[in-house]
Parts: sequence; C-alpha cells; structure tokens
Amino acid sequence: MVFPILGSGDSSAGYNIENSLRFNDEDSPALYRANDSGGSNTIATISFWTKKGPNQGGMKAFYARSDNNNNAVIAISGSPENRLELRSYNGGNLDMQMKCAANVRDHSAWYHIVMMWVTADGTASDRARMYINGERVTDFHTYSDLFGSSDTMEWFQSDATFYISGEWENGTIGNAWDGYIAEVYVIDGTAYDASTFGETDEDSGIWKPKNAFPTYGTNGFRLEFKQTGTSANSSGMGADTSGNDNHLTVSNLTALDQTTDTPTNNFCTMNPLDNYWADATLAEGNLQVTMPTTSGYYSFLRATMGVAKGKWYWEVKGVSTTDSNSDYGVVGFAHSPATTRADHLGRAYTSPGNGYGHYGHGGGFWYNGSQVTIDSGGDTSWRLNLLHFALDLDNNKIWWGIDGTWLDSGDPTSGATGTGADTVVDASLTAGGFYSPAIGDLDSGGTYVFSANFGNPAFTISSGNADDNGYGNFEFDVPTGFYALCSKNLAEFGG
Repeated sequence: MVFPILGSGDSSAGYNIENSLRFNDEDSPALYRANDSGGSNTIATISFWTKKGPNQGGMKAFYARSDNNNNAVIAISGSPENRLELRSYNGGNLDMQMKCAANVRDHSAWYHIVMMWVTADGTASDRARMYINGERVTDFHTYSDLFGSSDTMEWFQSDATFYISGEWENGTIGNAWDGYIAEVYVIDGTAYDASTFGETDEDSGIWKPKNAFPTYGTNGFRLEFKQTGTSANSSGMGADTSGNDNHLTVSNLTALDQTTDTPTNNFCTMNPLDNYWADATLAEGNLQVTMPTTSGYYSFLRATMGVAKGKWYWEVKGVSTTDSNSDYGVVGFAHSPATTRADHLGRAYTSPGNGYGHYGHGGGFWYNGSQVTIDSGGDTSWRLNLLHFALDLDNNKIWWGIDGTWLDSGDPTSGATGTGADTVVDASLTAGGFYSPAIGDLDSGGTYVFSANFGNPAFTISSGNADDNGYGNFEFDVPTGFYALCSKNLAEFGG
C-alpha cells in the first residue's frame, strides 16, 4: 500500500450521537459547499450513519461534480433491490463502480456506511473499499476497478462542489436522499477503515459509533447536526465541527428536520415493509402516511417497534383529507399484520383479529370485529385533529385523547384502576405477542394524510414535552410513567 488503511481513533465509552437530519426527497433537500483548492483527488474516506425512509432506489447520499461529465456518487440504486454503491465518472465515462450484492432494506435500524479509496494503490481490488456496520463488503453485484493507478475521483477536485443528498445538475436537485443521516465524517487525503468510526459493543455484539479523531485534510469536515440555522456558518445545520470551518450551505431544510432519532437512540417510525395491503405512501422519514383512494382498500400498516409490556405514549395528527363527507381514518395499534385489503384495523372479520382501532367517524373503539365501547364523553369523532395515546401494558389499559383532552375524563396515571380507560387483551395472549402503533383507512373514497409523532414530529408543534427520561418532543404532556417509543426506553422498560 502506498498509503496505509488506518484504524486509529479513541473509543469513548458510552458515546452518544445527539442529532440527525431528516431528508424528505419531495423537498429536494441538500447541504453543499464548493471545494477549496489543494485537496486530494486520489485518497479519501466518507463515513456516515443512515436510517432509510420509504423503500425506493436512485437516492444519492453524497455527490460531487465539476460538470455533468465529471462526478462521483454514493447512492442506493435500484428498486426493490436497493443496493449501496460508489460510482465515478470522468469525461462522461463510468470508470469505477462498486455495488454491493446485498439489499439495504431495513427501515427500522441505522446503518453505518464507510467508503474509502486510494486510487494510487497498486492493487486494483484494494483501491476502493466499502464497509456496512463494520464489515467489509466483498460480495458485489457489480465491481469495476479503477482503470489505473493514475486515475482520480471527483470528490475534492478544486473546481468541484460537494453535496449531501441528491445530485445537482442544471441548477436543480434530483434523486435526493430520503431518510435520516447522522454523524458524517468527510476525510480529504487519508484512508480509514470502519474501526476508526465504530466498534462492536462487548455486551450486545452490535456495531456502535465511537468518537473519532481523524485527520480531515483541506476539504474535510464533520457534521453532527447540533444547530438549527440555515446559514453556512457554525450556527447552521451544515456546521462543520472538525475545526476546519468548512461549513455547508443549507437548501430546503428547516429546523423541523433536525431530530433526536440517532444510532444511539433509535426512534419508532411507520414501516414500509408492513405496507403491502394498505398500499399507503410514506414520506418525511416514514412518519407521514397517505392512505390511498382506491375502492376496496380497508387496510392498515404498522410501525417499526412493538411492545409487550411497559407504558407508552405517542401522537398522530390528521393532516388533510379530500373526503368532505365522512371521517373514515383509523388509528390504533395491532398485534398482527393485515392479511387482506379488507383487514380493517380492529375490525378484521376473521378470528383472532388484529388489534385495536379508533375510528374517526363518530369515535368508538373496535377489537376483533366488535365495537368494544362508544365513548361516553360526547362527540368523539375526529377529522383533522391531533390524537394521543397512552398504552399501559402492565395493567392492559389504553387511554385515547383528542387535542389534549383524554376521552371519558381519562387519567392514565390511575394505573390498574383504569379511570376512563378501555381494557386491552394481554399482549402475550395475542397472535403476534406484542403491539405496534398502526394507521389505516376505511375506504372513504378520499385521500387521508396522517403524521405520526413518536418523539420526533414531522409537523410543527406549539408546545414541547418530553417523557420522564427526557426523550421525545410531543405537543401534549406525557403522562407520568409513560415513555416514547425509542431504543433506550425499550431497553429499560420494554423487556
């Protein structure tokens, strides 16, 4: 090797990543900066963590270009294959491509991705390397070596611009990233392997981040997304915390896109892989759900996290509907997936049912095809309201709330007494063995859009409330003893 692959860096016990950015491709979001002169065009490393949004290909995570014929990209390409790849073009020719054989399709977890290259290396198979969750990828769908040891890549060319999310050609952003990105290291002039940025947890065996101290080089930077500003400075979302002050310009991102959903505290989202029968469209980091208008679609989709014990809180907002006559949205939680398009949430007509649903048209709480209760607190229909849920699986109770008021004068802190609560079947006695939040529709003939808030809202809230552990950002007060659906709380209370 002309330049060594370094595995250095301090391992900080209990290292915590505080923030990520949520990229929604429909907004054409991006961070970018023009390179300074004097950077390396043969040696580099890019390390980042990501959690995927909707299942789709063609998304660009990193992109650099001098012009349309000279560019480089890190992307997830192909759908439904969703393969991670590194590509480089020079003079309009594809002179390097490295695409992994495995699909990158898990929407519930964070991936750590490291790409490094040393184009001056004499061994063609070692000129570029890809790591996923600490493991070097050696099985490729496509692998074409760099043509020769004198070849360059576009990332730090003096006339190139470096982008995070999407490709920018002819003044527009296309194929933007969809999902979350956290803890970005961009290294100019040094090649590092994955052990610089992560390590295996001794207890769980899970790959986890660590605080790295690499040499960044002229154009290198680190992004921790601790700020919410939109300017290219130390107060912006693209603030460089490496010490280089290579701050990135912010495009089509707002403070609402900064989240606490990170590799060290993974939050619940809706699950695109549980969406076959519902055929819903997901956006905003899998928090926004648009139910289809197709006749005969009565189904639902579930979230990425399930619970069998403990006390849990979340919110769901009705964003919009094109149906002016009825309120046929349904929200709740399910222990089993839908199995047909006619599987109403809480109203499945085949035993043993699938879970519990609260319907917008007149209220009411349904389970296993039967209306369990009609709320006594007056008109409980909801349409474009903000609903909130307190699910107590230690006492098997559920409290439903609308716009800050618990129905039936409910009191989630009443525990086994269950003031104003409905009773749920113990999770261990259900077909699935656990419950997950769920969202559905009842064939209203109109489009219904929901936005789920499990602690990182994709909609503006006027308040700001966390659970007792300090996690989550909710519109309404989280009842004492109830917690946001995130990995740290699940480890403590979920069993």
